[in-house]
Amino acid sequence: MGSTIIAVLGTLAGAALATLTQHAADRASRRERHRQEVTAAVIALLEAVLRYREDYWLMIARLRDGGHDTLEQVAVRYRLRTEITVARDRLALTARGSHLVELGEKAAWAAIELSDIPLDPATDGGFSPATETALAAARERSRDAHTALRQAGSTYLMSRQH
Repeated sequence: MGSTIIAVLGTLAGAALATLTQHAADRASRRERHRQEVTAAVIALLEAVLRYREDYWLMIARLRDGGHDTLEQVAVRYRLRTEITVARDRLALTARGSHLVELGEKAAWAAIELSDIPLDPATDGGFSPATETALAAARERSRDAHTALRQAGSTYLMSRQH
């Protein structure tokens, strides 16, 4: 009888250990998937912000040179802005509760708000001093916000590696 009880207890202990091991493996797998999703979301937002900023500064260069935007160029800028919104939303849903969401918002809005700068007509390859000052300040804000998100994303991801 004693050997039967020991055998049953051994079987139960083995099953319990297997269950605990499986739960630990599942949790580790979920954490790794989440880390990968956050990584992808941060990268997508950083890329979307960069594409938008690049398009914006190319527009500024065209305007300084006396050119104008075509309807297609304007449409591209709106699509790029939408890409920022999609990437920002993805980060907010994936990394909710983390500081990355706040920094993602700042990076996204620092880029999007470039288009809020009133542009006077360009003459002699530039805008008025006030407009040029506003552009320079906005460029720095958008760079700083981008850098802050990149650095925080790197820190977040490195702190969650195995």
